[in-house]
Amino acid sequence: MIDDILRRFRPSLPPVAVLLDPPFLGALRVASSRKETTPLVRHEEGVTSPEEGYLPAAEELEVKVSGLLARLGQPKRISAVLGDSFFRMQVMSLGEFPRQEEERRQVIFWNLRKSLNVPVESLRMSYEVIRRTPGGTMLWVALCPEAPVRLLEAAFQRGGCQLGHLGASSVELFNLARSRDVVTDQGNTLLMHRTPAYLSFLFTEGGRPLFFRCKETDASGDGAEEGRLQQEVRLTLAYYKDKLGGGPLEKVLVHRFPEGADLPLEELEAEGTRIETMVSALPPLHGGALREPQYMPLYVLLERN
Repeated sequence: MIDDILRRFRPSLPPVAVLLDPPFLGALRVASSRKETTPLVRHEEGVTSPEEGYLPAAEELEVKVSGLLARLGQPKRISAVLGDSFFRMQVMSLGEFPRQEEERRQVIFWNLRKSLNVPVESLRMSYEVIRRTPGGTMLWVALCPEAPVRLLEAAFQRGGCQLGHLGASSVELFNLARSRDVVTDQGNTLLMHRTPAYLSFLFTEGGRPLFFRCKETDASGDGAEEGRLQQEVRLTLAYYKDKLGGGPLEKVLVHRFPEGADLPLEELEAEGTRIETMVSALPPLHGGALREPQYMPLYVLLERN
């Protein structure tokens, strides 16, 4: 996934993408024959956040997908981005990395079994090589539950549309920052992604991932969420510095939707770390337009220039 960040063959992706990050469902269709990313259709609505699992109930999912495809002009192919809480993502170090794909997957799953509390057979897995050294291979591994993905694919298939690329929201935000040189091969960077449902941290070193953490948040409105978020930021930064030996952060990129979502940044500000929002850090689109925050994770899948 992360080498995909650097070398994705973007022309193979369709000019339409959907973001399902409950309670938000959004989609963009852009002009496919132009270099600039011109939004032709925007779609935005709410979906039910289930008490368990990630996807809304099957009946609601069917209705939402059907309406979405009609609004987008009945595309035959579509890319999808789901919220970070749907995935489990990590950096993995392997001393031996077989040449055969099936053997590679067996080695990866063997290592995952030591840390997962669910059967690996119930998960869909993808990986990308981050770095090869004489001592081993570093991988970026992404996992998600197989059954809900199949339900989602089937819902689109019944609408005559093939669901292709499936990515995690924070990773696609990083893809976008990397593709526009907001994150470079120099220094250490932190991407913080805040939604009503979770807070994610993606630390990178030299333009490649070092550590990822996603913490689900409480939307009950009990008044204690700000304190919990402050503690989460403090503990995550301490782990980065003390356990991983992470160096000084060159910058922190922040993306939050909705804009007013709580995100305590006092500790980072006290250290003098440069903090930028994704909207302000990214160069504008052709014509000077800014990327719309609610669709931000989709833009890297749609921009052709």
